[in-house]
Amino acid sequence: MRTALIATVRNEASRIGEFLASLETQTRTPDAIVVTDGGSTDGTQERLADFAARTSIPFRWLEVRGNRSKGRNAAIEASQADLISMTDASVLDPVWFERIIAPLEAGTADLVSGWYELRVDSPRERAIGLLTQYSLDQVNPDRFLPSSRSVAFTRDLWQKAGRYPEAYSGNEDTIFDLAMERQRPRKAFVKEATVRWRPAPSARVVYRQYERYAEGDGQAAIFLTTETRYAAYYVVYLGGLALLALGLVWWPVWLLVLVTGVAYLFGRVRKVIAAGLWSLVPYSAAVVVAWDLGRLVGYTRGRLDRIRHGADRYRF
Repeated sequence: MRTALIATVRNEASRIGEFLASLETQTRTPDAIVVTDGGSTDGTQERLADFAARTSIPFRWLEVRGNRSKGRNAAIEASQADLISMTDASVLDPVWFERIIAPLEAGTADLVSGWYELRVDSPRERAIGLLTQYSLDQVNPDRFLPSSRSVAFTRDLWQKAGRYPEAYSGNEDTIFDLAMERQRPRKAFVKEATVRWRPAPSARVVYRQYERYAEGDGQAAIFLTTETRYAAYYVVYLGGLALLALGLVWWPVWLLVLVTGVAYLFGRVRKVIAAGLWSLVPYSAAVVVAWDLGRLVGYTRGRLDRIRHGADRYRF
């Protein structure tokens, strides 16, 4: 069966080189490698063109403007492959493709979840990565929803799931994962199929990323159906505002808000503390707040957009 490695990029000039280099070090070469660019303006396209001109691997790239779903669907179509592996502008371990495609080729799985580890240059980036990524001990392979950073699936499953959803503003991974889950695929979790990824560089970027992701969840009306915890975010923050208002009448309530707020933030930054990054605890708390607020704002906007345009537009 024909195999492919697919990726989508946009404005990745600063790190596209390490990604492309990792394609050439794979122990197993796919039949097709297709990268779609979403309209980069920072030199990414020039780097893709240079790589395509000199590499000996079966590499091609296409410009596909629009969201990542459009780019992924176009890349899958262009690959003409039966077995698809998917990543982004991360660094692939040399055995990544060989390991993630193996269960599909063996016919024992229709969907394979790979893994991803941090690739950072500073303690701050490491702290952000620890806050925004699962660790392996948090993963239940039976319930884990894979990231398109490290995943593989059959073309048949992609088609039955309705392809990557192009109507949504963000978080197409979760929406596509849930659509695949409804097909009851045979699944495999291969933690040894690892990519190395760079987290957001700042709290501001974390806010923007998760606002976009949450907007897609809101458009899809994903609330209590997965481990997204939107209900918990609303309870924590709206409850906190209510208690602050109550404190105007009875000031000891403010002390309760302070104590519970500090406890909440320390619980959220526990992995940063465990890593010994004590000096970054205050910054990590700010990242947590940015992450939470991004989700609340994005999800609310997405739900309002769903009401305005109708649920049929965002059916999946």
